Amino acid sequence: MKQHNTPPPHPHSTSHTPPPHPLLKYSSSQSPQILLFTHSSSHTPLWQLDLLVTMGKINGCLKCVFVLLNAVFGIFGVSMIIGLVKAPPQLSRQMGPGSWAGMWVFSVGMLLVSILGQTAERTEKTALLKGFAGLMGAIMIIMMILGIVMASYRNQLKNITPDSMRPMMADDKVQEVLVNVQGQFQCCGIMSYEDWGNRIPLSCECLEDNVCTDRPGHLEGPAKIYSRPCFPIVSDLLVPALTVSMGVFFGFAVTAHFCLGASLLMIGQVRHHDGGHG
Repeated sequence: MKQHNTPPPHPHSTSHTPPPHPLLKYSSSQSPQILLFTHSSSHTPLWQLDLLVTMGKINGCLKCVFVLLNAVFGIFGVSMIIGLVKAPPQLSRQMGPGSWAGMWVFSVGMLLVSILGQTAERTEKTALLKGFAGLMGAIMIIMMILGIVMASYRNQLKNITPDSMRPMMADDKVQEVLVNVQGQFQCCGIMSYEDWGNRIPLSCECLEDNVCTDRPGHLEGPAKIYSRPCFPIVSDLLVPALTVSMGVFFGFAVTAHFCLGASLLMIGQVRHHDGGHG
């Protein structure tokens, strides 16, 4: 019976696992998620510097969702700033300095919020993420309040009756505003020309036959006056504007809510990566 003799091992062969590539080495002092690339002078001269590649602490999908949500604030802020820059000068005069300054503060604030969120996401710093989360909570509450206020104004505007509006004519400021509105929208009075009493102002004078009516003989003022009242015209403009504003505020409240949730998840992942600290 033949015996098969096993050939002796090659003198240069080894029984252990081959060493890792000379350009790649795991550092024992680093986290398993960190790869440390090294080189020596005996290898290719293209490797001039040590490269340190660190995997992120936050899930990539969560980061993408956070960036998309945060971009809403940045896009809206930039769009508003461009609109304010290109707005005609008379718009700022009509709105007043306080309202105009408020629009600028709101626009720049939205842009700064977006920048803060992007910085927190890129740096993965717990302090920045906490600050952004707190800011999102405040924005969510403020936007909800503003949305409710817009909804309340819209409902009040829809429920206004002539009897509730006529007492406002005793206010000089209301009369001053109404005079400007009458010339701009070609209307007379809040609910009718009778709101002016016995004397109809010159701003009710009508020069176009299709929107004119004769002034009653027992009243003083222009012979031809606008036949349309101002309130229905203004209401048709204000109700859609309030509806859009309400939708914008509630939309930002929902966006801030999701940004807050994403921020809290990111904070949890950073803490877990750092061993529960921070």
